[in-house]
Amino acid sequence: MFKLETMIYASEDGTSSVFTLNPALLKQLDALAAQHPEVCQRKASGETGGVTYQVRGAALAVQPVGAS
Repeated sequence: MFKLETMIYASEDGTSSVFTLNPALLKQLDALAAQHPEVCQRKASGETGGVTYQVRGAALAVQPVGAS
């Protein structure tokens, strides 16, 4: 078993850098980047399969998930 880690770094300029290994989140961010490249850009792929995205302002919302 392995972790599907996601890290979000907020900048003072209103952008956030999002690194994730989570396949479901990767799919959502890829779709956002394709539909709204002015808001979300895919920046880099890591050696472990993770991807970094740059997201502007209100395009990023974090919602809690129920405990499993």
